[in-house]
Amino acid sequence: MHVVDEGGTRPGGTVVLLESGLGGSWLGWDPVVAELRAKKDADDTLRVLRADRPGLGRSQPAPGVPSLALRAAWTAALLDSLGVRGPVVVCGHSLGGLYAEAFARLHPERVAAAVLVEAHAPNVTGQVLGRREARVRTARAVGHAFRYAGLSQLVAPGVRRLGMRTQSVRRGDQSDVGDAYRSAYGAGHCLTEALVERVLVRDFLAELDELRRRVPFPDVPLRVLSAPGADREVYRGQARMSLRGRHVEVEGALHLMPVDRPDAIADAVRTVADGPLTAGPPTPRGDAYDYDAYDACP
Repeated sequence: MHVVDEGGTRPGGTVVLLESGLGGSWLGWDPVVAELRAKKDADDTLRVLRADRPGLGRSQPAPGVPSLALRAAWTAALLDSLGVRGPVVVCGHSLGGLYAEAFARLHPERVAAAVLVEAHAPNVTGQVLGRREARVRTARAVGHAFRYAGLSQLVAPGVRRLGMRTQSVRRGDQSDVGDAYRSAYGAGHCLTEALVERVLVRDFLAELDELRRRVPFPDVPLRVLSAPGADREVYRGQARMSLRGRHVEVEGALHLMPVDRPDAIADAVRTVADGPLTAGPPTPRGDAYDYDAYDACP
């Protein structure tokens, strides 16, 4: 697994875990991390973790069919492997917001606060499709076909750039330079895993809906950020998941808010981190999933 672990040289500081959107990587958080570390002494007090999910960025693929519960268990195992025992501030963008919320519900004792950024899929409608494993196999077969044809290294970065033109007010990615960008989005397996996540979005939404009915959100500081013109009622409902929740509409941003307004995300993280960081009540947990090795990358 590929992990970027920065700052936090002072013991007892706050740990922030950043969760990328669909098909995203550690690199997409660069503007936000720069804002978080711009504050004086931030390197001493704030430890920021960016982990590429299996098959994305520089992380190698993992077998099986992803689910929110599996991703939550993977996140818990990741924190264990990094020696993070106390509760963390979890911040998720887009699909990463679904992962972050599921982690908070399934592992409330490990969450001190949460920031959800455009954590909604308004364009994904309709019933959950059947034959889940078959859909995942098909997505992987398509991804492998692109890879063997030598096209995935072109298609995945191209899709990212298209998203920048349609979902960002900046129309361009400041991280789109050199080998780092190619390694973040151009590895052959990245397109495959992005396709897998895409065909499972409805499944994830249904799983999260079931979790919301069954498992409460912990009573921790919560900030829900959305772009202007988004479905305010959806985001206000998310903010009401916690008694300490608040919805903030961020001007000058579209869906790719980590690129458009990294300062707003950094401010939200600092705001919830400055509050009393106490973990939510523990809840019974099911089977855990363990991955073998995690590599720290400076």
